[in-house]
Amino acid sequence: MSNLLRSDFYRLFKSKSFYICMAVEACLFILGIVVLYLMQNSDPTMVITDPSSGIDYGMSALFGSDLIMLIGIVVGIFVTAEFSHGTMKNVVSKGYSKVYIYLSKLITMIVASYIFIAAVLLVGTISATIVTGNLGDFSGDYVIWMFKTLGIEMLLYASVTSLFLMLSMVVKNLGGVIAINIIYALMAERLIFTLLQYVVKSKIKFTEYSLLNNISFYASDAATGSDYLRSAIVGLVVLAGTTVLGIWAFKKSDIK
Repeated sequence: MSNLLRSDFYRLFKSKSFYICMAVEACLFILGIVVLYLMQNSDPTMVITDPSSGIDYGMSALFGSDLIMLIGIVVGIFVTAEFSHGTMKNVVSKGYSKVYIYLSKLITMIVASYIFIAAVLLVGTISATIVTGNLGDFSGDYVIWMFKTLGIEMLLYASVTSLFLMLSMVVKNLGGVIAINIIYALMAERLIFTLLQYVVKSKIKFTEYSLLNNISFYASDAATGSDYLRSAIVGLVVLAGTTVLGIWAFKKSDIK
C-alpha cells in the first residue's frame, strides 16, 4: 500500500493538469474580485459589501460549482491516464490487490482536492484583502463558524472526489469522464433531486440530501446543528457507497 501511495503521489505532483487546473481556478477567483474592484472604481457610489473581507471571499471558494468541476477534471485526467498509457495494467500485473490500488487512488485524489482547495482559498483571501483592505473579523463566533464550515466541507469534498473517482474508474475514457464529471458538477445531481422532490410534491425534501446542495448550503451562516448532522450523514453515505461500488466495479473490470 505504501508503495502504491508513493507512486500515486509522485504522479500527482508531476502532473501538469493538476497545476494547470489549480492555476485556472485561482486566476478565475482573482479575476472575480478584480472585476468587482473595477466596477466600484467606475461608479464611486458603488460599495463592495459582498465580499466584505478577504477571508469571506476566500471561504466562498468552497461553495462554487466551478471548483467542484475542476476537481472532477483533475480526477478524470489522473485516473484515465493510467488506463490509456497501460500503467494500470502494469500495476495490476505486479500482484497488487485491486482494493489497495483503488484505495491508494482515493487517498491521493482526496489529498489533491484538499491542496486544490487550500491554494484557491489562500489566493482568494489575499486578493480580496488587497481589494477590500480588510482581512476579516476573527472574532470568536466567526472563527467557530469558519472551522465548523471547513470541517463539514472537507468531508463533503472527500465524498464528491470519491464519486468522481468511481465514475472515472468505471468509464475509463478521458472524454467521457470529463463530460460526465462536468455535467454532474453543473446540473445533473441537482436536477435529479429537484425532479424527485417534484414527483412526490415536496413531501420528501430530496434536495436537502443532494451532495452538491449540501456543499453550497454553508455559503450562509444560518446552519444549525441539524444541518451539520444531515450533511455529515450525506457525506459519509456517499463516501462509503461510492468507495464500495468503485472497488466492486474495479475488481470486476478487465484491465487492458
